[in-house]
Amino acid sequence: MAFSTQILHQICLLAQEAAEGGGAAEQPGLFDVFGVPVMVMIAIYVVLVMLPQNKERKGRQDFLSNLKKNDQVVTIGGVFGTVTGFSADGTQVTLRVDENTRIRVRKSSIESIVKTEGEEKPA
Repeated sequence: MAFSTQILHQICLLAQEAAEGGGAAEQPGLFDVFGVPVMVMIAIYVVLVMLPQNKERKGRQDFLSNLKKNDQVVTIGGVFGTVTGFSADGTQVTLRVDENTRIRVRKSSIESIVKTEGEEKPA
């Protein structure tokens, strides 16, 4: 009986030491808890959203810089026309939409090329 009482007292002393901070672990900081998941979400955003947008933007700039006279184009408003000229600063395009009818549009409003000069019409 004395032996079991002695063990019980030692267990109580160890429990008191642990409760006083002798073996307490430090609390993790806010960055330790949320830092890695936030950085992973940012990396996923960059890979899934930003990189494809940059690639598309570069392709569009290449497309617009390759426009030339007599290309048949469609604007974002649905107007079909033939490129007849460019402004001095290169931001505007003059389109012939019908005989004796020309309009000026921003170069960025060209959606696609329907037919380029020298391309044959399909039968």
